[in-house]
Amino acid sequence: MPSTYPSSASGRKPKGGGPQRREEILAQALILFSEHGVHTVTTRQIAATVGISQSSLYAYFPTKQALVAEVSGRAFSALSSRMTQALERSPGPGVLGRLARVYIDFGLTQPDAYRIAFMIESSHKRAGANADAALGAGVNAFTLYREAIASRLGVGLAEDEIDVLAQSLWAALHGLVSLIIARPGFPWVDQQRLIDQHVRRLFGPD
Repeated sequence: MPSTYPSSASGRKPKGGGPQRREEILAQALILFSEHGVHTVTTRQIAATVGISQSSLYAYFPTKQALVAEVSGRAFSALSSRMTQALERSPGPGVLGRLARVYIDFGLTQPDAYRIAFMIESSHKRAGANADAALGAGVNAFTLYREAIASRLGVGLAEDEIDVLAQSLWAALHGLVSLIIARPGFPWVDQQRLIDQHVRRLFGPD
């Protein structure tokens, strides 16, 4: 079936481009994956929006799985960077609430990246090193959060109990963000009021 996706390309672009072309591919893939779903979009369609051939795209990303893994890994890395900055600025009391707001803000201000990283099922079995890097970036983001949980709430808890607590709280944050992104037509209350209440219920005064 021919593609019905809108194209941002105005004809075939010159060969080459190096890092800039790679960034263009990633940017267009992020948009198409978010709008149409990872499983629906093809590398041919991504290449067309960039204005290059499918074979040229493969010079940068040998498979679609590798492209998905790169987009996902970048999203996790961006979240990790924001969390690290928050921890460095103010690591003391209230840090869990601040990290929660960093997480929520990232998801709501970068919804396309968040969807790819957290909300779309994908198999990385054939993506090789790219999948490992994406998984590592995701684990790094969670590890920052888990360490903060251990520091503030983990006194007297075994390591596996801290894991359960951190994953449970992480899932609670994801639930709020993913619902707001996926169901914008729901009659939500004032968004900031909802976020404030959610964070207070989870972490109190920390």
